[in-house]
Amino acid sequence: MQKINCLTAYRQELQEHILAAAMEEFRRRGVRAVKMDDIAGKLAISKRTLYEIYENKETLLLEALKLHELQTDTHMRAYVEDNAHNVIETIIEFYDIHIQQAAGVNPLFYEELHRYPAVLAFFEEKHVERMHNQNLFFNRGVAEGFFRKDVDFDIVSRIADASMDYVMRTQMYREFNLEYILHNVTLLYVRGICTEAGVRLLDSALGSRDKLCGEKL
Repeated sequence: MQKINCLTAYRQELQEHILAAAMEEFRRRGVRAVKMDDIAGKLAISKRTLYEIYENKETLLLEALKLHELQTDTHMRAYVEDNAHNVIETIIEFYDIHIQQAAGVNPLFYEELHRYPAVLAFFEEKHVERMHNQNLFFNRGVAEGFFRKDVDFDIVSRIADASMDYVMRTQMYREFNLEYILHNVTLLYVRGICTEAGVRLLDSALGSRDKLCGEKL
């Protein structure tokens, strides 16, 4: 039994190492440029071992993305559930995480995700789930006095989604880095739903970050 448990623990640890290495390579080089051989070589394991765990690159990509999203969601859920943080502080935490995640990512990574149907289906499912959570979050912000109660959040969120779709469709991230784009989208849409108290708190928090995101390239 102990031997089986050790093998199971080793297998789980190996899977985590594979997913971390794969995500690093995908984000740095783009998806198409990365071969299964590259991942196996990076981890000093045989290609056969890699294929025993992940049957092809699309499966590996999907599982790496799922783990990445799970880690972000788990962190943000814990942050939101901590009553010491108000909605503006939560937005800033979410903003900081996504700015850090966007840093240094090869534009090809975003472009090539659309080639994989399973990946698109996963993100569509996540979008539906997050829209529900965003509406609950907006109601909390209204109750805290930081979000305007006269805003139709459904309309604002749809327009924000359309804006990011436009960014990706037109490859705007080739002209401006993604951190810079996210900074401006945050200023435009989040600031627009804030009360005066929310604007003051948001501007104060973002002010220290302006220099970090003030460059277009």
